[in-house]
Amino acid sequence: METIALKIVICSGILLGCYYIFLAKEKIFVFNRFFLIFALVFSYVIPFITIQTQQKAPTEKILFQKEEIQQTVSYTQIAAPHEAFDYTSLILPVYLLISGILLCKLLFSIYKIKSLKGRKIIYQGRIVKMLEHNTPPFSFMNTIYIAKDYFKENTIENSIFLHEEIHVKQKHTADVLLVEILKITSWFNPFIYLYKRAMVTNHEFIADGEVIDHNKNIKNYQELILSEILKQQNLKLIHQFNFNNTKKRFIMMTRKNSKFANTKKYLTIPAFAALAVFFVDKAYAKENSENFIQEKKNLISAITLNDPYSDFKQILEKYSDLLDKKEYARFEKAITTSDREKLSELYNELTTAQKEETFIVFINSKKFEKSSPSAKDLHDFTNSSKYGLWIDGKKTDNQTLKNYIPTDFSHKFISKRSPNAISKKNPQPYQVDLMTNEYFKKYQQEGGKIIMGFKAASNSTKRDTITPKTKVTAKTIEVKPVKTNDNTVTDLAIPAPPPPAENLVQAEFPGGSGELRKQFANKFDSSVFGKDEKGTMKTDIYLSIDESGKITNIKADGKTQTFNNEALRTIKEVVANKTWTPATADGKPIQTVFKLPLTMNFQ
Repeated sequence: METIALKIVICSGILLGCYYIFLAKEKIFVFNRFFLIFALVFSYVIPFITIQTQQKAPTEKILFQKEEIQQTVSYTQIAAPHEAFDYTSLILPVYLLISGILLCKLLFSIYKIKSLKGRKIIYQGRIVKMLEHNTPPFSFMNTIYIAKDYFKENTIENSIFLHEEIHVKQKHTADVLLVEILKITSWFNPFIYLYKRAMVTNHEFIADGEVIDHNKNIKNYQELILSEILKQQNLKLIHQFNFNNTKKRFIMMTRKNSKFANTKKYLTIPAFAALAVFFVDKAYAKENSENFIQEKKNLISAITLNDPYSDFKQILEKYSDLLDKKEYARFEKAITTSDREKLSELYNELTTAQKEETFIVFINSKKFEKSSPSAKDLHDFTNSSKYGLWIDGKKTDNQTLKNYIPTDFSHKFISKRSPNAISKKNPQPYQVDLMTNEYFKKYQQEGGKIIMGFKAASNSTKRDTITPKTKVTAKTIEVKPVKTNDNTVTDLAIPAPPPPAENLVQAEFPGGSGELRKQFANKFDSSVFGKDEKGTMKTDIYLSIDESGKITNIKADGKTQTFNNEALRTIKEVVANKTWTPATADGKPIQTVFKLPLTMNFQ
């Protein structure tokens, strides 16, 4: 919606600029009137128009497959942070408030005009309301309002009546009401106020021109206008006979059109055409021609291959000054709410091996089972030198446990702090978290909290591989090359990865995993999928790599045949004629199997 509003503002501003540059100084008043009306309607309609064009390759995301991990860890519970106030939630209420005020002002202005006291008569075929108090003549909708003092011998000054009759006859009030309604819905558009000024000024030019054409006496008409200058009427929606933009009106009465006046009309056409191209909403209609499919293959660059592990490490890199020193207690205080939440999301997308590499774990406390402490537990927990006590998520003095009995609690959790998690404020080697019955029930209903913990010993590595493996033996598995069709998945068994062992360095694609991801994304062709093939598709690609770094076999294991075939075709094209850095165990090259889990979401 913000994009549409911005398009409206920019489009209306450009067209208003065209009006002042090319048209405002020319005596083509009727054309100018309809130009301003059309420019407004065009600016407010064009962003909502959708046209169809050739389809571009859809942007798909390929994500590494999520895997679960269970590991016993030493952890520290982090209470849910206080959420900052979201000021964006005020946008709609403020918008509605201002729009409501403007609507009330419009309705009040109409009411104020309609409630003027006077007697209606028919004068020269027009409805005229004779007002009791002295006020300059004006018109609104199909009625001319004029003070009874202007009637002399049951007649009105011809120029005055003709001026207001033009406003009524050409329905100038409708133009003003259109602007007022648009102002209510788009008061944030600064150009809408300038449109109203330009329209009302042009209305006066039109009426003046008609009067002069009829009376042929500019000087007398100008004197009549000056005589009305001091009689002002503070009504917002009317066309007053003594309209205060007097200087411009007098200049325009005697101005002659330039020789390019008619040409300038046509200069506005390219402006409308260009704005239509730039501001119309474009939708892509699917074409099935082979040439278009080939264009999609050549132009595909929008596919992104994301690596949650790289994103995970990138966030932690911001706190490297603390993490390198293993100052986890300070890290808990320093990490921002958004970074902690992002780490928690990314953690669930890591593979088993990647989770083993990181020193941080995240646990959803909703999985906690009910476990009440015993009487002995409560007695032991009063030892403040050994246990740090938290009740219902709040740091509590240990001696308060003397006021409780075991059945007051529904959950207990005891954890041993790592040396780096111990601080002066919390020096105890153990932490106890207790939940009262009511708090535990509410806690479970709300979905629990995400607990961030730290492993007592980290085995993280820094190698840039897609799925790093650790602790693999030098024993290898013989994988025989299998001849397969380039684009078809066979039913042969998926090669098994080597069994666990010591000192493994995983095989690496030339240029690293980043280059592998980049090439895979550029070559993947999503146009092979039919319009009915939607949703999430997964597959695991297995690459058998020999001791020299050559690919000897490639397999794909997934439920969707089309996805398997395209993933195979793409990875074969990427690794063709490429020599990997082979995996090593104890420094010796070995034959290994590289697993690449992929997930793609089609919408």
